[in-house]
Amino acid sequence: MIQELFTDLTHAVEGAPAMALGAAFLWGIFSVLLSPCHLASIPLIVGFIDQQGRMSTRRAFLTSTLFAVGILITIAAI
Repeated sequence: MIQELFTDLTHAVEGAPAMALGAAFLWGIFSVLLSPCHLASIPLIVGFIDQQGRMSTRRAFLTSTLFAVGILITIAAI
């Protein structure tokens, strides 16, 4: 079943280089976003925000987003 899936995906991108490049780009983004190294930082973010005291949901979201974007930019630069 997995072999058949890979065969179908291979045939889908063989004739469409733009599709292959787009798929490779998206896969690269997902591999960074779903990396175990990043997922392990979620408790750090939650703990940091929790220690800030009473914080609005909006401010907690913005702080978490800035932290996540900072990690992604750092890894992209490396």
